[in-house]
Amino acid sequence: MTNSHTFIIAEAGSNWRSGTTARDTAMARALIRAAADAGADAVKFQTYRADSVYVPNAGESDYLADAGIKESIVNIFKDLSMPYEMIPELAAFCTECGVQFMSSPFSVADAQAVDPYVSIHKIASYEISHSRLIEFVAQTGKPLILSTGASDEQDIAWALNHFRSHGGADVTLMQCTARYPAPLESLNLRAIPAMREHFGVPVGLSDHSRDPIIGPAGAVALGACVIEKHFTLHNGLPGPDHAFALTPDELKLMVRTIRDMEKSLGHGSIAILDQEQELRAFARRGIQAISNIMKGDVFNEGHNIAILRPGKQRPGIHPMHLADIEGKAATRDIPLGDGIQPGDFA
Repeated sequence: MTNSHTFIIAEAGSNWRSGTTARDTAMARALIRAAADAGADAVKFQTYRADSVYVPNAGESDYLADAGIKESIVNIFKDLSMPYEMIPELAAFCTECGVQFMSSPFSVADAQAVDPYVSIHKIASYEISHSRLIEFVAQTGKPLILSTGASDEQDIAWALNHFRSHGGADVTLMQCTARYPAPLESLNLRAIPAMREHFGVPVGLSDHSRDPIIGPAGAVALGACVIEKHFTLHNGLPGPDHAFALTPDELKLMVRTIRDMEKSLGHGSIAILDQEQELRAFARRGIQAISNIMKGDVFNEGHNIAILRPGKQRPGIHPMHLADIEGKAATRDIPLGDGIQPGDFA
């Protein structure tokens, strides 16, 4: 994954859940269509079972309770668990829509269900210590995208080493703030180049902020090669992830902004661009004739030559050569406005 094309993941997460099997499938397909229509490279779901994620008496999540969802996290996960049977159907529909299917597994069993249908695995932030999951994903030989929310340097280093020691090779880290929604001041985008330099791997951004532009555009400018962002069909739908997710129009705006940012980054070398050539010739100052100069006339700044912009006239040589020209005789007739050329004085 390189900065020439940022890999954009539209995170559907649990936002497919609508109530019945038929509604769930219809919502998931609608989300896939919206992601494809927005120009995302991939649409990602989550695959988990409550009994393999939390202890049975885990209780309520404070952040969800603050958002009005006062229910056991285990019951929430049970309700939002995607049936394994949906995976091949959604993967096929992604192919039909021209967008890559992804789903984050939360256990080895989940990863086994997902693996036949994905070319890239994604491990969520809170699974960064899940040794068995990391081992399984490493042994598939597929690239891994690993989020790092609520992780320190030691957590990340361990996960990378564990992945590699079990056969994994291609890994991309994701700067991530474990807050839903994440305030803009918490995104810590400067961690992206810092992580890339420290760990020697590509780095992207999993952005939980509500803003569709600031985090993604800033991340790409800082070298992020992957952007992941939650999206929904409507912020008012019931469920834990709809409120902070992007709407379809905002997702389109985000993708367009990222693509425009990629164009604006350029090649990075210091050079005159093709787009600059016209105005370079028209407006860049050189030594120009300010009167008609006859062959044999002596050049004198302010009298017959000056440092001016040539406009439509021929540009003269760089003013650094003014001392070389001053007092020398013209070797040709030079009309008003013409630029002094290297062989014009002797």
